[in-house]
Amino acid sequence: MAKDYFQDIVPPNNDQGTRPARPEQAIPVTPAPAPAAMRTSSVSSEERDEEFDQGSISEPAERSIRNIPVAPRAPRRTFPDRDTREMPPVGMGMPRRPLTTRWWLWGVAAVSVVALGLLLFVALRPTVITVKPRSQTLTFDQSSQFTAYPASSATDSLTYSLQQSDITDSELVPSSGTVHAEDKASGNITIYNDYQATPLKLIATTRFQTADGHIFRVPADVVVPAKVGSKPGQVTVTVQADKAGADYNVSASKFTVPGLKSSAAAYAHVYAQSTDPMTGGFVGDKPGVAAGALQTALANVRARLEVKAHEAASSTPELLIFPQLMQITYQDQPQTSEAGGVRINESAHVAIPAFSQSDFAAAIAQASSIDTSGATVTLAPGTGFGAQPLATSTALGSDPLQFSLSGSALIVWNVDAGVLQRALAGKEQGAFQTIIGGIPSVASATARVEPFWKGTFPASANSIKVVIVPPQAK
Repeated sequence: MAKDYFQDIVPPNNDQGTRPARPEQAIPVTPAPAPAAMRTSSVSSEERDEEFDQGSISEPAERSIRNIPVAPRAPRRTFPDRDTREMPPVGMGMPRRPLTTRWWLWGVAAVSVVALGLLLFVALRPTVITVKPRSQTLTFDQSSQFTAYPASSATDSLTYSLQQSDITDSELVPSSGTVHAEDKASGNITIYNDYQATPLKLIATTRFQTADGHIFRVPADVVVPAKVGSKPGQVTVTVQADKAGADYNVSASKFTVPGLKSSAAAYAHVYAQSTDPMTGGFVGDKPGVAAGALQTALANVRARLEVKAHEAASSTPELLIFPQLMQITYQDQPQTSEAGGVRINESAHVAIPAFSQSDFAAAIAQASSIDTSGATVTLAPGTGFGAQPLATSTALGSDPLQFSLSGSALIVWNVDAGVLQRALAGKEQGAFQTIIGGIPSVASATARVEPFWKGTFPASANSIKVVIVPPQAK
């Protein structure tokens, strides 16, 4: 008889009892005892209790691989309040939030930051007072004449200081034949006044002598500024040798003033010094220049020198300069031979009177019968504003300067920002116009108090910013 292999693997019966058959199973099976983890069943506890109560415990049946019951898969849990279609598959994770939600949150954050920044900007802005100073227009004609005195004069009238400089220019002219020349050497020296606390005037042709006896002279009057404390006054000028010849092409030297020997103190403390050698001294034949070409070149050089002098005559916030009042003294310099021609050299000594801006404005206001109420004023030039000298022989630096004014100008009152700040500090906004009305130098003013919800100006004067808008002359 053939051996039944399935029978050999059937486990032996045990005496611990059998489980009741499932109602839906056609063939009841009594399983062998198994671990607790393998004793699960889909039958509810109530059904098991009922079956046991009825005593329907069947006898264990023969077990084999053919009649091992398979527990049905537990039904999938459902949630009545949740749409199962939205549940992601296992391992897929939760769905990502829509991007529109994130952008909305970022937008709200950005708007909040901007709003906070604007609030801080407004709250931290300084209180600003915009002021228009008081002003008055003046018109001048030829009858508007004034006199200014040298700065060294002991007077309460209008004074002027003197600015001096030396400039040079040259032009190459084609040569024409040869000529006999006797040229005098020339160069620049700096004159020092360590003698007196007032300007020192040296007339034209004043001699300056080197230690070895070479004499040089100034071509025009020179005013050496006054000594200030221990610092001597000084001015640089061009001098020319007393005689022609190469012997006067001396190196840098110290010069004395022979004309001051009568005063030992003046002779010792008025002197000059050169930093470059004297040049141009010559006696002999050299390339010549046609007379017409020489005059044309000389006119061109002097025209350029005048332009340079006017370019240097510019006003500053402290000093007022009228180019029409400057004096230019031209001096012929020795000609030099070059390849292809002769170079014409020319120098110019420039003297420019300069006025203090505040003093000049006060003098003009006083002469025009303008009551400044003790305030300081400035002058803003208008259309055609200028000055013309009334005398051409004035020795600038030592003589009074007479001149007339033309065109229009604006007298402008100076506003003391510190006074205005202190007057407004801690005051109510309603008192602003009353306070402004009590300051004569202010024509009108507006205030922007920050932060805007405050009704008073800052308690600290330094927290108030004053902006002065100068009026424009017409």
